[in-house]
Amino acid sequence: MSSELPLDAPASAPTSEYPEAPTQPKPPWAAERAGLIDIFQRVIDGLPDQIALVDEAWNILAVNPAWMTTSTLYPSDELIPGSNYLEFCRRKTAEGYSAAAEAMEGAERISRREQDAFSFVYQGVDRWEGISFQTCIRRLAVEDRIFATVTRRNVSELVELRQSRETFSDLLVECQADERRRVASDVHDSTMQILVAVGLSLGRLRGQSQPDARDTIMNEVEDLLSDAQKELRSIAFLAHPPLIREIGFSGALHVLIEGFGRRTGLNVSLRIDAQLDDRWRHAEVVLYRVVQEALANVHRHANAREVTVRLVVSPRDMLHALIMDDGVGIASGARSGVGLESMRARLREHGGRLSIGRRPPGTIIIASLPAQPHLRTTGDLQSLCQ
Repeated sequence: MSSELPLDAPASAPTSEYPEAPTQPKPPWAAERAGLIDIFQRVIDGLPDQIALVDEAWNILAVNPAWMTTSTLYPSDELIPGSNYLEFCRRKTAEGYSAAAEAMEGAERISRREQDAFSFVYQGVDRWEGISFQTCIRRLAVEDRIFATVTRRNVSELVELRQSRETFSDLLVECQADERRRVASDVHDSTMQILVAVGLSLGRLRGQSQPDARDTIMNEVEDLLSDAQKELRSIAFLAHPPLIREIGFSGALHVLIEGFGRRTGLNVSLRIDAQLDDRWRHAEVVLYRVVQEALANVHRHANAREVTVRLVVSPRDMLHALIMDDGVGIASGARSGVGLESMRARLREHGGRLSIGRRPPGTIIIASLPAQPHLRTTGDLQSLCQ
């Protein structure tokens, strides 16, 4: 009996050497969501910002301890897992809270898929008055499910730093304008007056026929031109000082002091009672500019004959630059000019301070900087939510 199949018999399905593994059923979404929430919870629990995870309908699924600390300040059923974040914002909007209105509008735009993220900065009210907060809301997609994170953080320090940076930028522009006015005033008050005198002398020379009188006038003109040259060099020297990176901080100060004294006729001395090592690298440019501005103020206003510049390090690890003159001093109640405000701003940016006092005779200016500057990167508040 033949074991062959007839040609028109249907072919059987090919067999495999190994049996096919049974397909694993996909876990139900409830179990998958619970696992996702658990992972998210473990991630956010140690974070200092207030963070919540919400579903597509804005129901709160998970929050971290920082969020719970704030939620305890509200009624017991608000801002906790199981409550609705968007409904909370709507209620607070109806009560007149502008920050809640912004959060509500941003959440609704995210629900309509008009944007994926939204953030804003606002000032706290009631018990949070005087504190700046930032709220960030970001849409998340996990497979075909939609979630969102809501993050609230205290950004008071960042806001203050940004405001300080903007104030400093405005002050810098003002200082540049003031410097131009100062140069123009110095040229007008000194050099221009000398050149006017030169012109008058040349007019006298034109009408003078006696040789001896001519020689006298020519000597006067030469002296006046020498004075004008001296004034212009003083102005140019203060406007374009030597670079610290080329000759070092101590060298730059010595050149500044020597050149300033030579060009102004003042008796200026420098005394460095400090070991200027790498700890003070951040302070070099700041203190150099402060000393430069202080010397310019002495030249313009003090009517002094002697100036002493001294650098010392205090036991509290502060570097002090003292600028002392024997001039007329600062009048009681006199307002600070742009130059002094510029010095204060420079020092404040590096955690330092400026002190001004009267001494018999003259004025003492003390610029102080710490060894460890209290600088923080201001950054951009918007980038915190990226």
